[in-house]
Amino acid sequence: MRREVRLRETILQVEKPRRARQRERLYQVGSIVLLLVVAAAALWLGTEGLRRAGRALFSGNDRFIVRNLDLASDGKLQPSHIREYAGLDTGLNLFALDLRRIRRELESVPVVGMVTVTRILPDTLRIRISERMAVARLGDEAGGQALAVDREGYTLGPSSVSTRLPVITGYRARGMRPGHRVEDDGIQDALALIELSDEPVYSRFVRIRRVDVSDNEMLRVDLERGERIRFPRREMASRMERLCEIIRQSADEGRAIASVDMMVDRNFPVVFQ
Repeated sequence: MRREVRLRETILQVEKPRRARQRERLYQVGSIVLLLVVAAAALWLGTEGLRRAGRALFSGNDRFIVRNLDLASDGKLQPSHIREYAGLDTGLNLFALDLRRIRRELESVPVVGMVTVTRILPDTLRIRISERMAVARLGDEAGGQALAVDREGYTLGPSSVSTRLPVITGYRARGMRPGHRVEDDGIQDALALIELSDEPVYSRFVRIRRVDVSDNEMLRVDLERGERIRFPRREMASRMERLCEIIRQSADEGRAIASVDMMVDRNFPVVFQ
C-alpha cells in the first residue's frame, strides 16, 4: 500500500513540471500570435492611413485636376487621335490616371513605336509619340489586306502603304495583321538589305524597287532603273559596296546594266542592255 502511495507521489512530481512546461509553451505561442496580430493591424492601419493621406494630398486634390492635354507625335497622328486611343479627357485627376495603362493603350496602335507619358504639375498631362516609319510594303500575294512594314519588321496598316516603297514578295508568312512583328527570315533579310541601301553612301547608286525572298540562298532584287541583281543573304555590306562600284563604273562608261550576279566570290558577272 505504501509502495503504491509513493508511486503516485513520484508520478505527480513528474507530471507537475511537464504541465508547467506545456503551459509555458502555450503562453509563448499565444504571445507570438498576439504580436503578429498587433503587427498586422498596425501595418494595415499604417497603409490605410497612407492611402487616405495620399488621396487627400494627391488623387483627391482638386489642385491636380487635368486641365491641359499636351499631346504630340512626330508622324501623322493628331492630338485628337492620341486622345481617343488613350481614352483621355480633361477633368480627371492627374494622380488618379494610370500612366502604364495609357502607355499600353497607345502602344497597341500599330503605327505607334515609342511612347512617353509625363505628369506636369499641377494640371498638365504630356504625351509624346514616336511613330513607326514604313520602309517597305508586303506584296499582296494571298489576296489579303496590303500592309507596310517598318525597319524592325512590325507590320503597319493600309494607311501606311505607299507605291513609292520597295515591295517584298515571295515570303511564306501568312495571317499577318497590323501591329505584329514579322518573324519570316526572308522578310528580315530583305529589310536588312533595304536599310543598307538607304545609307547615303549607297543610295546614290542603288534604289530598290522589289525584293523577292522565295529562294533560301539569295535575294532577287529589281532596281528602279531595271537592273536585276542576284544578291546573297550574307556579307551584305561588302557586296553592296562592290555593286555600287559596278554601277558607278558602268555609268562612267555609258553602259546600262541589265543584270549582275553577286552570288560568286569575285569577278561578278555583268550583263549589259
